[in-house]
Amino acid sequence: MINSKILVLHVKKGYEDRQKHIEKMMKSWGYSFEYILDGDMDDLNLEFVHQYFTGEMDCISPATSVATKHLKAARYIVDHQLDGALILEDDMLLYPNFEKVFNQCLSEIQNRHLATALISFEDSSLHFVPGSQRKKGQHLYIAKRDRFAGALYCTREAAELILQHVRENRCDMPIDLYHTSLIQRAGLNYYWCHPCIATQGSHTGLFASSINEKSAKKKTYRRLTWNLKLAYKKLLYYLR
Repeated sequence: MINSKILVLHVKKGYEDRQKHIEKMMKSWGYSFEYILDGDMDDLNLEFVHQYFTGEMDCISPATSVATKHLKAARYIVDHQLDGALILEDDMLLYPNFEKVFNQCLSEIQNRHLATALISFEDSSLHFVPGSQRKKGQHLYIAKRDRFAGALYCTREAAELILQHVRENRCDMPIDLYHTSLIQRAGLNYYWCHPCIATQGSHTGLFASSINEKSAKKKTYRRLTWNLKLAYKKLLYYLR
């Protein structure tokens, strides 16, 4: 088991395959979880969007919907006074070593007193901790950019920081890029977990992306090339 609340971002209608997948996977791990369903495109209105988004995000779009769900998850953490929560998008796949490494990461947060921490667990972006920076017994490494937003642990301090920045400045880019921007804009501490313990089905070809409709046509190609690209990138970063 893991000592963390799990929040799964999901669209209420049209993604039943993802619902079936995530519920089957969570059951196999013996994990309970809660869906974050608010924030579908049908739920959004221009008054809400204008209040919390600006620039390219100041419209009702899939990217704005995804960002809204992430903000709802952050709000859940704060409202329920959690130490933090694991936030998963509904197409995530957990690797066999997930539970062991995740629990070690939670211990590392406490032992190293990592404040305002947002932690990425996935390999979907094909970015890894360089071999020269890796230390025995350490899983969390400070990063300068995101690794997408499909599998994140968000501490309450990080959730508060994100929500405050949105209230004061509004979100002006897709949520993963917004997280990256907050490293410089607001002092967010973004960490990469090594080894990666999750991956997005939308990137491996298991699912079509909820944002990019064209990706449905590329599912077969992605499935065939993913493992090759993953192995190559892992080797490349190991040698750095």
